[in-house]
Amino acid sequence: MRDLLKLQGQAKRMQKELRQTIVEAEGEAGKVKVEVNGEQTVLKIEIDESLLTPSNKKHLEKVLIDTLREASKAAQKIVAQKGKSMMGDLSSLMK
Repeated sequence: MRDLLKLQGQAKRMQKELRQTIVEAEGEAGKVKVEVNGEQTVLKIEIDESLLTPSNKKHLEKVLIDTLREASKAAQKIVAQKGKSMMGDLSSLMK
């Protein structure tokens, strides 16, 4: 029981860390920037004004999707790394 409470505490700490972990991705040579946290919540999107033209709409949409995807993948890697660490702790509790 004590081990289970310890594991629950670790899970809560990990969730807090993920919420506080910020990942940034850039597209179009830095003209599009996206920030997400470890929970993959989009925190910020910056778009250079030079891209905000009606004739550029489709291109901007594609760049934005690609940049969001890149940020999401980076956040997923962080989650996987932290998850592996937590699973190691879990296996030591099972012994």
